[in-house]
Amino acid sequence: MLRPCSPRTWLVLMLFVSAAAPAAQMSLDEALAQAERYSADLSANLHQRQALENEADAATQLPDPKLKFGIDNLPVGGGNARRFTREDMTMQRIGVMQDYVSSTKRERKADAFRAEAAATAAGYQNLRAQLQRDTAQAWLDLALARQGVEAATNLLAESERQIAVQRAAVAGGGSAGAVLDGRLVVIEMRDALTDAQRDVAMAQARLTQLTGIDRIRTAGPLPRFDRLPADPAVLAQGVNQHPEVLQARRESEVSQARSAQSAVAAIPDVGVEVYYGKRDSGREDMAGIMFTVDLPLFQSQRQDKDHAADQSRTFEANDRLAQTLRDHTAQLDILVAQYQAAQARWLRQRDEALPLQKQRLQLALAQYRSGGATLADLLGARRSLLASEQTENRAARELAQSWAAIRYLIPQENRS
Repeated sequence: MLRPCSPRTWLVLMLFVSAAAPAAQMSLDEALAQAERYSADLSANLHQRQALENEADAATQLPDPKLKFGIDNLPVGGGNARRFTREDMTMQRIGVMQDYVSSTKRERKADAFRAEAAATAAGYQNLRAQLQRDTAQAWLDLALARQGVEAATNLLAESERQIAVQRAAVAGGGSAGAVLDGRLVVIEMRDALTDAQRDVAMAQARLTQLTGIDRIRTAGPLPRFDRLPADPAVLAQGVNQHPEVLQARRESEVSQARSAQSAVAAIPDVGVEVYYGKRDSGREDMAGIMFTVDLPLFQSQRQDKDHAADQSRTFEANDRLAQTLRDHTAQLDILVAQYQAAQARWLRQRDEALPLQKQRLQLALAQYRSGGATLADLLGARRSLLASEQTENRAARELAQSWAAIRYLIPQENRS
């Protein structure tokens, strides 16, 4: 008879199944699309925009009519106090009241909500650009970090095989000092591998945070991050289309719409009430109509002040727009300079340092086979190659980060 598993056994089984689960294969475009589907910020922005659009539609409507009812002229003193039927003037009254707001005022209010919705839409594109940049950087970091782990693993495995051979030689009377020196070099190489595995885990955690998928294996070719996404002059022309610049422009339009709304605030609202009054039997019923009209007698102290405040906010928004353009022009120059410096470092490591280290390793291996070099010399050359490969990998990852920061200054349409 089967026994039920303990909670600890179930936990171990769940962890084993989770570890054995295959990783999701995901290209860069697929990662970008998944990040957009998973983003709560983008979803919240869409709901906010829908709310503003609904408010704009509601702002064009007149206020709801009001039902009014009650008792008029109820005596409170004398012999007829609190009597509803003895006084000729007492009347049960019911009516309907409607406030009429100028169509101009309603349209200006709706325009303000529509401008806010447009600003929110610009904010959506800004969020998309940030999300695409972060996702692309995490995806590239994961792909390149795994390349670093693979290179470190191969070099370490070859070195450990050399140590095993040397140990066998020691058993036959060889020098034990060479084995000790070799083991120290291998420990350093294992530390390098641990650092590379840490970088992979950090990139994986970041990509999981953005996409909501626990285990991701990068698939597909890497983008051409070894060159700028476009000519610097073309990139400079695109600054006007940067989402933050567009959002600043929409904020300026919001201020202008609010200023237009306050400019017509002095137009008086009109209220109309129609009522019917019933009196005691034997007395005539009554009907009537009443009008209420706003009297903006102190416009210079109220409405004009509000309008002046809104105009000042418009000037403020225009100044912020100009400053945003200047900031992003400078930001682009900084990003291009960082990219070019990272590109120069990476090319030196890839085309100059790495080939020299490989030649040095081949020379050390030939000397070791001919007896002209010790195992420590060979492992030292391999350790230097590993250090150079790690330096080249870090330079490639830095270059890829700079490339993604430039590539996704403006949100891109997904091709997946």
